[in-house]
Amino acid sequence: MSEESTDLRHDPHGRAWPLYGAAFMMAISLSVAWTAMPFVLSYMGGTPAHVGYAPAVNNLAYMIALLVTGSRFGHLRVRRTTLSAATVALTATAVMSLCVLWTEFHAEARGLVWIWALIVAGGVGGSAMALYWPFLMSWVSADYEGMRLNRRFGRYNGAWSGGATIGPLIGGWLFEINAVLPLAAAAVSVLLSLLLLSFGRDGTAGRAGQSQAAGVKEISYDMHLLADCRWMSRVALFSVCASYAILRSQFALVFRDLGYAESQFGMYLTVYALCNCAALMAAGRWAQWHFKPALLPVGQVLLLVVLLLTIYGRTLSVFLVSSVLLGAAYGFAYSSHLYYGASASRRRSARMAIHEIAISLGLTIGSFAGGYLAQHVGLYAPYWFAVGLVGLGGGAQIVIYRAARARVGPVSVPAAGHTQIVEP
Repeated sequence: MSEESTDLRHDPHGRAWPLYGAAFMMAISLSVAWTAMPFVLSYMGGTPAHVGYAPAVNNLAYMIALLVTGSRFGHLRVRRTTLSAATVALTATAVMSLCVLWTEFHAEARGLVWIWALIVAGGVGGSAMALYWPFLMSWVSADYEGMRLNRRFGRYNGAWSGGATIGPLIGGWLFEINAVLPLAAAAVSVLLSLLLLSFGRDGTAGRAGQSQAAGVKEISYDMHLLADCRWMSRVALFSVCASYAILRSQFALVFRDLGYAESQFGMYLTVYALCNCAALMAAGRWAQWHFKPALLPVGQVLLLVVLLLTIYGRTLSVFLVSSVLLGAAYGFAYSSHLYYGASASRRRSARMAIHEIAISLGLTIGSFAGGYLAQHVGLYAPYWFAVGLVGLGGGAQIVIYRAARARVGPVSVPAAGHTQIVEP
């Protein structure tokens, strides 16, 4: 029996299956809705700008809410908080479905009012997620450090990324049947997530903002190295999220203009999600990549390859290769920032909020800039914008890495001992 399985049997904090299930269903909901969103908005009469503004508003609301909740609501009980957030998200998704349903039965009603009503409802749902994901991650990871923390996150990442793998295929397929079905399916998935959360036990060693329990084996860290890894992984996460936001929103329209169907775009995102899931689970299984910052710029190189394949590619096979590389780059950047952020941190819910802020900032900038550039400059301008962002990110990583080597010499992996707490 594995160490993790033993934890789940004997540790009262380890009843994690409802949490993993809730993450799985919420990820299905989000991926179904946002895979179909470009096509839904186009069906309602929206422009490429609206296609970019919808995820931008969603992620901007999420980021603003994170800035508030991360500093003010760390004392809340995680179970009550995530249940409340899922309830708000269910209401918002239902309203989005009604907006599309209304235009479905009243063709004359299609216009800016209902488009913006859907976008605003998406923003409300995004803000609710600020009380869902960080608190759920804090709930999952409470009282764990080191390899046990890494494996815990590996299972959690496998759960949500598994849901994100299924969602795009479902979203593209349902849209081809009827425009309202993807959002209706997203609402059902949120409801199932809410039901699963109700089975969870809030057995953490205190509130959401506390994660270090007495008796947990402590681990020492090289604090300078940990801070450098946090910043390099933060740059990587921002870059990959901005690139993904552009590809998820604007590339959907380019993809269709090239003669491919909506369900094939769902397959493109499904391949990405499968590779992302595999990368996340592999990172959670093996720890050889820990505290090796030289690996992080490799992700930037993969992103550049992805973007160039997107710009110059015309065949489905080329796009699928790019989705494989995108999934690998996203999975490694996500796992890196999640692990480095949570390690040696007392206020873990705040760390999870920072993690989600980095994601939402990248998604917001990518979505908004992609929509604006596609509408006012050209269809391929968003991808060149992403190339510039990734290049700047790679340069920043190299500067941080070289400064670290100049300061402390060759980096070393943390050794066992007593944990030191750092808040860089």
